[in-house]
Amino acid sequence: MLRAELYRAFGNKFFFLSLALGIGIAVAHIFQFVIPTSIEESAYIYDFPASAFTRWIGGWSYPVHPDLFYLASPLLAALPFGWSFSTDWNSGYANQVFTRARRCQFLLAKVLASFASAGVAVIAPLIINFLGTACVLPLITPHVTGIGSFMVLPMYFMGDLFFENPLAYLGTYLTISFIAAGLMGCLCFPASLLLSNKYVVICFPFVLCTILASFTSRTSWYSLAPTSFIRAGQDFGPLVPDQALIFCGLAIGVIGFGLLLASRKDYLS
Repeated sequence: MLRAELYRAFGNKFFFLSLALGIGIAVAHIFQFVIPTSIEESAYIYDFPASAFTRWIGGWSYPVHPDLFYLASPLLAALPFGWSFSTDWNSGYANQVFTRARRCQFLLAKVLASFASAGVAVIAPLIINFLGTACVLPLITPHVTGIGSFMVLPMYFMGDLFFENPLAYLGTYLTISFIAAGLMGCLCFPASLLLSNKYVVICFPFVLCTILASFTSRTSWYSLAPTSFIRAGQDFGPLVPDQALIFCGLAIGVIGFGLLLASRKDYLS
């Protein structure tokens, strides 16, 4: 069951559309910002030269590409497989599966496939952008003497790791991004129990996260919005782990409640 849902999640046109959009932003960032930075003489006259660790799309908030990518991340996460929940209910496909397999097994497989495809759709462009940036700019380990040339400070979340082992810092943030993207994609599941239009369902995580970011970005609760706390550059300030965990806990609770509701025989028939 899980294999079939994973095949559907990673083999449909919406997954490739999401990848195309994300990679398009990532590649545009390389050509419009990273490459010009590498050929500017001014990039190497400061105390700390431009580095791939500090100029990739997740490590520097300039120009528009990082804001555009992270703003669109809930949509990129929902596109690959978020539509399938609503489509399967409306088409009767879910009811046919329920007669042949355990309902909970099918629902759990769908959620896991949605989680995996959403995570890949968001972190794949980030990895491509970093690798592309590393082909242009050197992998110079950041040093505290260069503060002002990058956004992460020693007192920030995992700031010490950023200066000691930036690759480990990058890997940790990609893991955080994968988990957050997976949860954003899975939010389509409870939304599909209330909304019948698959395009509205796909837009639900984007609308929810955008509203959340709008109300928290200028407050001390900025880390509550996933579009804020997955930014490795910590543009809005040091990540507050407790706030990020609150979002993850609430998302898991809502998704779990949706699973419980959908597993009832008298709800979906």
